[in-house]
Amino acid sequence: MRIDVDEPDARNLFWEGMRDVANAAARHQDQALYQAIIKIGRAALAQGVDLVPSGGLFLQCPICDALPGQRCINVASHPLGDRACHPERVELAAKAFSGEVPLPSPLR
Repeated sequence: MRIDVDEPDARNLFWEGMRDVANAAARHQDQALYQAIIKIGRAALAQGVDLVPSGGLFLQCPICDALPGQRCINVASHPLGDRACHPERVELAAKAFSGEVPLPSPLR
C-alpha cells in the first residue's frame, strides 16, 4: 500500500488516527498506548506534521498532568463538569496552535 504524503487530507487523517489510539488507550486503560501517542506525536512534529485543533487532547494538562491523548480528571478547585479537558489545557493548546507559545513537553 502506498501512502501519498502530499494528500491534502493527510494531516487530518494522521490526527484522526491519533484520536483513535487515544480512545483505545482510554477504553483499555493502557498506559503503553499513551506513551506511544507521545512517541508518535513527537516523531510526526519533528517531520513537520502540523498540529490540528484538538481541544488540548494531545498536550499534557497543566492542571491534572493528564498525558497527551488522556482525558483530564477532576481535581480540587478544577472540576471538569461535562468537559473532557480542563479549560487551561484548551487555552494552552490554542496558544500552541497559533504559535503564541512553544509546544510544552513531552511533545517538545
